Amino acid sequence: MLLVTTTYLNHEHRLTLLMLSLVIGFSALTLSMFRHLKMYRHIMGPVIAYHLAIIALIVGSLLVTPLIPAMLTLPFNLLIQLAIVFLTVWQCYLFMTYVYLQTAPSVTHATLIVLGAGIYTEAVTPMLKARLDRAIILSQRLEQFHIIVSGGQGPDEPISEALAMQRYLIQQGIDPQHISMEDQSTNTRENIYFSKRYLALHKLSHTIIVTSSFHIMRALRLAERQHVRVLGYGAPTPHHWVSRELIRDYSGLLFQYPRMWVLYSILQVGICILNIFS
Repeated sequence: MLLVTTTYLNHEHRLTLLMLSLVIGFSALTLSMFRHLKMYRHIMGPVIAYHLAIIALIVGSLLVTPLIPAMLTLPFNLLIQLAIVFLTVWQCYLFMTYVYLQTAPSVTHATLIVLGAGIYTEAVTPMLKARLDRAIILSQRLEQFHIIVSGGQGPDEPISEALAMQRYLIQQGIDPQHISMEDQSTNTRENIYFSKRYLALHKLSHTIIVTSSFHIMRALRLAERQHVRVLGYGAPTPHHWVSRELIRDYSGLLFQYPRMWVLYSILQVGICILNIFS
């Protein structure tokens, strides 16, 4: 963000910075995901479309600003800078989502918190099944583990998500004594908040949040804000969900840093005003 901010001191570098960040970001993503191209080909179209839409917004604003009075360029200049930051951080978010999907935490003793997802019957959905399967695979690598299944019952759900998850884990051979049910939560923040009491009961050396890969970054940030030290492990997501959920959770993650955005916006407005009157 500071790098983007300094570009206002030298306007001709704005497009150069944008293009450089795009090239570096796309190159890093392509190289890291090349081995798994078949897995991700279903979401590449929507992801590229998101990039192009933001680029079009930036280019459109850059074309408008020379045509209007200097006093009216403030919102457009602020929009350009915010869009560049959004686009640059978006690529970092995609890369970290991929890393959490491919890399399991290297620990031997851990409590796993499996975050719930909406259910329509008493059986787990494909998304929730993927999270539970990921937790089972991880538990098999651990010398000692405990699993907290976290999810309450929504108004349109026949049973709590935690109960559906517990039943699935038992069907897959997990000892019921290794499972705790947290069935009060209705969102990710509450998942972590209400799980803390079970963490206190099962004091293993590490805590790992297991959820869909698109969701893991926001879940880790919410845990950090509640002073819960956790690691993360992402589960694959059915293809028709991924592109929509990626952008939704990315936007939700950005809103978890309100003070930073306020300070950044104030700084940008100040720089814009200085440029107008310089």
